Amino acid sequence: MPLQLDVFLLILRLLLIVLLYLFLMQVVIAITRDLKKTAAVSANPENRAPPVVGHMIVVDNADGISSLSPGMSFDLAPITSIGRGPTNTIQLTDNFISSEHSLIENHNGIWYVRDVNSKYGTYVNNQPAPANKPLPAKPGDIVKIGFISFKLVQ
Repeated sequence: MPLQLDVFLLILRLLLIVLLYLFLMQVVIAITRDLKKTAAVSANPENRAPPVVGHMIVVDNADGISSLSPGMSFDLAPITSIGRGPTNTIQLTDNFISSEHSLIENHNGIWYVRDVNSKYGTYVNNQPAPANKPLPAKPGDIVKIGFISFKLVQ
């Protein structure tokens, strides 16, 4: 005896409901697992933010498009990456900043600035910072990243 249309539709509906619940269960399991990992990372003291060893203060925003205004300050860690990408220490949402733009490092109290093959370059006191040889910088120097100028402050 062939299945009637009503019985067939009922079976399809029940199958859809079962699949929907299985999907929701997988989502809840994934969220729970992610929350447990986040809690474990937050509780680990080794994953704390690195110490602040300096600051960069916005001096000039030559492109006029960026939301950065003069006087804004950014904390510098011993190794600070700057760019638009989410993996950077300092994220700048400016069209003239590459996703991986600059790297600023502090070694024994001396700052070193280098470009990370960005499109618009990185400069220290109007001198280009190459990718292969970082330029030394001292507090008070002007670091230009894209079209935004920063003052390096200890």
